[in-house]
Amino acid sequence: MPVYSPLHDAGRVREVVSGVLSLVSRLSGYVVSLRQPAEVGTDEEALFLVVTGGTERMLLAMVEDRRGPVILLAHPGQNSLPAALETVARLRAEGRSVYLGYLGEDATAALEELGRTLRLVAVHRWMHSARLGLVGAPSDWLVASSPEPALVTRVWGPQVVPIEMEEVLARLEGVDAREVSLVKEDFVAGAAQVQEPSPDDLDRAAAAYVALRRLVDDHRLDALTVRCFDLLKAAGTTGCLALSRLNDEGMVAGCEGDLPATVTMMLLSRLSGEPSFMGNPARIDDRQQTVWLTHCTVARRLVTSYVLRSHFESGIGVAVAGELRRGQVTIARIGGPCLSDVLVETGPLVATGHEEDLCRTQAVVRCPPAVSSLLGCPLGNHHVLAYGDLVREMRALRDMARASSR
Repeated sequence: MPVYSPLHDAGRVREVVSGVLSLVSRLSGYVVSLRQPAEVGTDEEALFLVVTGGTERMLLAMVEDRRGPVILLAHPGQNSLPAALETVARLRAEGRSVYLGYLGEDATAALEELGRTLRLVAVHRWMHSARLGLVGAPSDWLVASSPEPALVTRVWGPQVVPIEMEEVLARLEGVDAREVSLVKEDFVAGAAQVQEPSPDDLDRAAAAYVALRRLVDDHRLDALTVRCFDLLKAAGTTGCLALSRLNDEGMVAGCEGDLPATVTMMLLSRLSGEPSFMGNPARIDDRQQTVWLTHCTVARRLVTSYVLRSHFESGIGVAVAGELRRGQVTIARIGGPCLSDVLVETGPLVATGHEEDLCRTQAVVRCPPAVSSLLGCPLGNHHVLAYGDLVREMRALRDMARASSR
């Protein structure tokens, strides 16, 4: 949406708008069109092109009713940049989340930065439309990880949908035996080995997936977190296999009713384009400067091979012990009293552990800053791992969340 003062030459304005439209149309993955403010809904992605100076109050009026981050574009002429700087300063003073793109000499760099910003805005927008199922209450031991659902929605966007565990148990009674068999066969066929689980254990674990999948579909969920230890007593199984498969299917699925960790999974999975891994920081090696993240479930898309084991603490059901692939990863967690703090660091995943006194999948990450942060100012237990260096993106999303929740 071009914004310009009537005092400026109309021909020059058209020339600037045409040049910028041609440049921005090179953005990969986007269709860019020229629109007038009255033609754009408040929920549509919009780039405000500051064509000339003298447009500060016009811009403030245009963005007043728009939700989410605001993106302004400035160029080197017509006093565009001075007007954009003044407007950005005012909007930020009001607590708005604002991004300023400068289309100067390095067009390639400018487009890369603009593309990155648009992706962040898209993640922010998706979070504010997402439905996050809380299946059962958070586990009793999550004394720092049981925020009010309203706080989760206010800060990060997802609507938290409470679902009683009894609904899952009822669905377990009516699962389709053929579907259960197909899920079991798929996991067994892909496994390097099946150790402790019996055929009956595998049937129960596959049935849990079928029941949770129906739950997801019926409640129109984009993510869920399950008070999974309740399944041990009530159904004689675990949710580990079910959550593994759900994450592989693109459904963010967290453990133990941990809302902060599951929201972190949502953010990292959306940024990385693949599943994330939620784990306990079970071990720190000061000499090697490594953190061990361990849990009994992992998406199979993240591993090079896996073994089907029993659940670590209980010896019941089916766990997935995966050999995580090496590479640069990000470790993150949201938390704090206002749920707007973010611990996020990056480092190489250097090994997969195989210790018998820890949860079955064990990621070993060399990350000195994370070692220091975990011990110095922890935000809680569960942390989330995703592939790639996503530190900058997570911090930008934190800033968006803080601005939008004011």
